[in-house]
Amino acid sequence: MALTGASFAQGLVNWNSFLPTGIKVQTNSTAISPLFGGGATGTGAVGSTVAGAGNFYYELLYLGGAQVSAPTSLAALEGWSDAGLAAQSGNSAGTVAGINVNAGATVPWAAGTTDNIVLVGWSANLGTSWGVVSNELATGSYTTVLAGQQGFFGISTAGYEAANASSPGTTLFSNAAQSQGTPITSPATQLFLLPVPEPASMALVGLGGLSLMFIRRQRKS
Repeated sequence: MALTGASFAQGLVNWNSFLPTGIKVQTNSTAISPLFGGGATGTGAVGSTVAGAGNFYYELLYLGGAQVSAPTSLAALEGWSDAGLAAQSGNSAGTVAGINVNAGATVPWAAGTTDNIVLVGWSANLGTSWGVVSNELATGSYTTVLAGQQGFFGISTAGYEAANASSPGTTLFSNAAQSQGTPITSPATQLFLLPVPEPASMALVGLGGLSLMFIRRQRKS
C-alpha cells in the first residue's frame, strides 16, 4: 500500500537552482531557428543573452514516455506540454532565473515517474508567457508581432528525470548525471533568429495583392 501511494504522490522539482554549468544561454543571430528551416543569415554574431529581468523568458516543457532528444521541428515541439514553471534572464549575462522560485515546485507528473524535459527560451518582444508565444509560433503570427524586429527562440538539450516526492525536489539543471536521471546540461543553449520578412518584402507582397484585386475588377467590368 505504501508503494502504491508513493507512485501517485505529487511530483516535486527544485525550481530554485539554475546552475550556470547546467544551463547558460546565447543569442545566435548568424542562423535561423532549425524549427523554421535553419540556414545562415550571413550577418550577426553569437553572444551571451543580455542580463536583467524582462529581456528573455523561458518555460519548462515535458514529454512522457521513452527518452528522446529535444525537438528539432515545430511539429515535434507541439507534442510537448507546459510544466507550468517559468523563468527569465538572470542578473548575469547568459544566466537564467526562475520566476516564483520554489525548492519543491509541483509538476504535472507523479513522483517516481520519469519524463523528458526541455527549457524553451525566447526574446521578450515575442511576449512574456509561453501560452502566447507558442500560439504565435504555431500560427506564424509572430511575424506580425515582431514587425521587422529581430526575434529569438531556442531549446535546451533534453533531460530525462524522475520527480521527487519530497522537497527540495529533483535538480533539473546540472553538469553531471544524478540519481533521479539525466538533468538538462546545456551550457551553450542557442536562441536562434526567427525568420521575419523584411519590411520591403512585405510591402511588395501587399502591392502584389492589390494588383491582383485590380486585375480581377477589370475582368469583372
